[in-house]
Amino acid sequence: MKFTKQLRFIGFGLIILLLASWAIAPGSTAVRAEANGGFVTTITVNTTVDSADSINYDNHTCGYTSGAIYFPAGGGQCTLRQAILEAGVRPDGDRPILIQFDIPASDPNYNAGLQVWEVQIDESWVWELDRRFITDDGGQVTIDGDTQPGGRTDGPKIMVNTNRDNLETFGRSLEVRTSNNIIRNLGFIGGGQIILYEGSNTVENIWMGLNAEGTGLSLASDASSQARRSMARGGIIMPNEDSDGNTIQNNYIIGASERAIRITSGGDNNVIQNNYIGMNADGLVPSPFDDGVNCTRELDYNASYWYGGRGIQVTGSNNMVLNNRIAGLHVTQSTNDTPPIALELSGDGHTVTGNVIGRDVANNNVGVCGQGMLLQGTEHLVELNTIVHSRNGFEPTDDGTDFDTAILTQSFAVGSNHWITVRQNVIVDAGESTHPDHAYRFASPGVPVELRQFNPAKVTSISGTTVSGTEGDDAVLPGGAVISAACPNCTVYLYADDLDGRIEAHEYLGQATANAAGNWTATLSRPLAANEGLRTQSMSNSNGVIHIYGAGTTSKLSDVLYLPPEAPTSVNVSGPTIGVTGTQYAFTITVNPSDVSLPIDIEVTGDVTASASINDNVAVLNVTFPSAGTYSFTVTADNGVGSSVMDTHTIEIVESGYSIFLPMIVK
Repeated sequence: MKFTKQLRFIGFGLIILLLASWAIAPGSTAVRAEANGGFVTTITVNTTVDSADSINYDNHTCGYTSGAIYFPAGGGQCTLRQAILEAGVRPDGDRPILIQFDIPASDPNYNAGLQVWEVQIDESWVWELDRRFITDDGGQVTIDGDTQPGGRTDGPKIMVNTNRDNLETFGRSLEVRTSNNIIRNLGFIGGGQIILYEGSNTVENIWMGLNAEGTGLSLASDASSQARRSMARGGIIMPNEDSDGNTIQNNYIIGASERAIRITSGGDNNVIQNNYIGMNADGLVPSPFDDGVNCTRELDYNASYWYGGRGIQVTGSNNMVLNNRIAGLHVTQSTNDTPPIALELSGDGHTVTGNVIGRDVANNNVGVCGQGMLLQGTEHLVELNTIVHSRNGFEPTDDGTDFDTAILTQSFAVGSNHWITVRQNVIVDAGESTHPDHAYRFASPGVPVELRQFNPAKVTSISGTTVSGTEGDDAVLPGGAVISAACPNCTVYLYADDLDGRIEAHEYLGQATANAAGNWTATLSRPLAANEGLRTQSMSNSNGVIHIYGAGTTSKLSDVLYLPPEAPTSVNVSGPTIGVTGTQYAFTITVNPSDVSLPIDIEVTGDVTASASINDNVAVLNVTFPSAGTYSFTVTADNGVGSSVMDTHTIEIVESGYSIFLPMIVK
């Protein structure tokens, strides 16, 4: 027999493998179940123990015999370790295989209070595991914890305890080196990883890092060492270029000291969706602080803090990150360590849509301790995501100022066939109060200044829900270089923002397509509130419009907050009430409020007539009265917003040369 593959194991940590099969006929003890959901073979785990102390335990299966190589362990017992070994070595004719559970309530590791069975993984296994060789790909194995009769319905019934006090062995991993496997409805206590070396696997409804109750973090050991008081290693990993087409969905991962979900070294066409990262099993961060999760940086574990762990990292091509919720990310770290980033993208062609970062399922604005998103690569679509209270970006701008940026594009390839689209995302309360904040920016020097300083469209008119504008203003750099803001036929996106000085996008309100001159008109989905303005963002629809990038390139959000016009609330006329003929008198007209939108049309009617358009909220009316009498005039102010306002003034005029006697006041 020619051996072509070798089973490997990690330097520290136990390995459970779904091995490829040997081309050997099944033994007489094989359990056939052709009618059982399409499975050819069913292997039933009936005990939580791990009998690693038995002789030749690494050759023991649950019911499969292959000469003198593999044989049943005996005693009618089937452990999870033995079941996985058997599923790996059975021939292709025995597939697909179901590993199911039927563990009695009398099992010593049954928790009657929680109604869960805690499957043990013995720490000594790693030291006695022999290297072995395999010939084909096998796979087609389903491990389903929900097949266990009875038990709870609000979480995994089968909890796998990978936790051991030995620093060399805590947090063992389940390695999957074959394709078309399904791992579902299991909990992992104390850390570890699920590592998918091949493609077309599904991992779903898994708890990782949670305690059996689902209320919080399961520490990797009971020792006081900071290095062990966190979830060991990380969560679900796709480590190489063969990790393609996997689906990772509906999992709860907390406390990951690496990434909760990670695609490295070029995995393509994977789907990561509907996962909950950093929260408990209810999708919550219990009792969050008023300003979000406590992000104090300490090397030692502190039981009073919430440690949601790290987020998602994606490389490769054409991966999809959809509808995940990430909140409460925090790890033990030194002062200068980078806080955990919620979502990191590199590679090309990824779609990132519908994710919620920093807000738990009860819509508490918990936040994350690091950046919301860090983007590299090209041809990504990042849209319709929500990021709340991301912090600690500290990206220097061109003038040396530090910004906390919710979404930062760090670098991507230059050229007409390269673009990154970031649009229609909701960004609320990005950054610490001690730093300016920006919803979306570009890193220097990773992105050329022509994109960093490109100004999006500007608003020239807001009337109810009708908004009009032009292309943005050119940017003038120190030294006089000009970066054109011309954006013919570009798409303009409009976002509501409050008046707190942060550059945010509280709500996407609409879009328009500019004409060849860059002019555009849009209809908002609702009127702006009294405490809101508009920010803009532009996207090119042709190559070479924004610098030399391709169609689909989006700009930063506008630094300017465009406010709706302010209607006049009142007009006041002040001036003398008595006078003489032939003398010029000045009457001051003041339109309130002081920030009323300009220009204002002024009309004077009555015994005095005049009209003017003023570009200030204060004007002076100079009048000379030719004859004696009582004069009354009304000033009407109107800027086209809301209703006009009026005020009337009266003055008594006598002939010049006559004295005006006032009544004597007798005390």
